[in-house]
Amino acid sequence: MSSHCYVGITEPDQPRLAHARFVLCDGHPSAILPSLAATWARHAHYDTRALVTAVLACDWEYLDPDMTAATRSAVAGQLPVPGVGMTLASTCADGAVDVLEPVTVFPLSHSRHLDVEWIYLLDPDTATVAVHTDDGSLIARYPLSGCLPRPAAANRCMGELRRTAAAAGVPR
Repeated sequence: MSSHCYVGITEPDQPRLAHARFVLCDGHPSAILPSLAATWARHAHYDTRALVTAVLACDWEYLDPDMTAATRSAVAGQLPVPGVGMTLASTCADGAVDVLEPVTVFPLSHSRHLDVEWIYLLDPDTATVAVHTDDGSLIARYPLSGCLPRPAAANRCMGELRRTAAAAGVPR
């Protein structure tokens, strides 16, 4: 799965303005929702604010709750963040690693201009994740606890997402 996505939050007083980080690979809900939930449970110890802090720390090649410090990347500048994923970094022509980009801030109404298929917005107060399509439309909101990668919970979460998406006319 190579769909791109953004993962982030909105502010309570500006719910249509996203503060998010880019994720290059595995941005489809079937990969991101279980990854976010597992990171929330294992790395952040069910603390959604800690999950938000971890995700907003940098842009990501991919999120992987099973990431260890021993994982190596063939790309210079990429670093494993145990329990979260592999950072996205690029190198300049002289071999130096680019500096960390700031968090991307965008109005959901303008998200169609981004090169992503999905946008996931975490709510620290309710421990939920809102799933938006590439045009900023909300298609579903899930409790992180319901998306934990256990067979029953993951199947229930993904089955619910498929039914919601189909009802909204979103292609798979």
